[in-house]
Amino acid sequence: MSSLKAILTGDIVHSRKVSSEIWLSVLTDCLRHYSNKFDIFRGDSFQIELPLEKCIEAIFYIKASIRTIEKLDVRLGLGIGKIEVERQHVKDSSGEAYIFSGEAFDTLDKELIRVRSPFDHWDESTNIMLQLATELANRWTVNMAETVKTAIEHPEASQLELTKLLHRKHQSQIKHRAKES
Repeated sequence: MSSLKAILTGDIVHSRKVSSEIWLSVLTDCLRHYSNKFDIFRGDSFQIELPLEKCIEAIFYIKASIRTIEKLDVRLGLGIGKIEVERQHVKDSSGEAYIFSGEAFDTLDKELIRVRSPFDHWDESTNIMLQLATELANRWTVNMAETVKTAIEHPEASQLELTKLLHRKHQSQIKHRAKES
C-alpha cells in the first residue's frame, strides 16, 4: 500500500499585471524550497509534489513569496492521496492526489486556498481553518510577506536575527509585523 502524498496545483493571481521576468524566478525558487518535482505550465500555473508533513507550511511560504511582489497573489488547491503512476515530471504522473488537487483548485471561487483528501471530515475542518488563515494572509503587505517568508526559511532565527536578515534597522519592526500576520 503506497503512502499518502501532497500535490499542490496553483496559479498566480494578476500575473499579467507584472512582468513574468519578475515573478517567475520567485515562484521557481519557492517551489524548489520544498521539492524538485514541480512543473510550471500555461504561463502562470504550476503543480508540485511535496512532503505531506510540509504541505500546509508550503502553502503559506508560496503565498508569502508571491505576495512579496506588489499586486500579486496565488490560488492553491491541495490534494492529499495516493499516487498510482509516478514519473520524473509531475505533469506525467497520476493518482488520487492529483485528482483531489485538481478538484480542490477547480472549486476555488472567492477562496484562494482549498484542500481535498480521502477524509471528508478532515477536509471540512481544515478548509475552515485555511479560510481563516488565508483571510489574515490576504492582508499582508509586501514587508509583512517578506517577514513571513524569511521566518519560514529560518525557523530557528530570533527576531534580532530576522531583523538582520531582512536588512531592517529595528527589531521592533519585525515584532510589529509578526503580530500583524
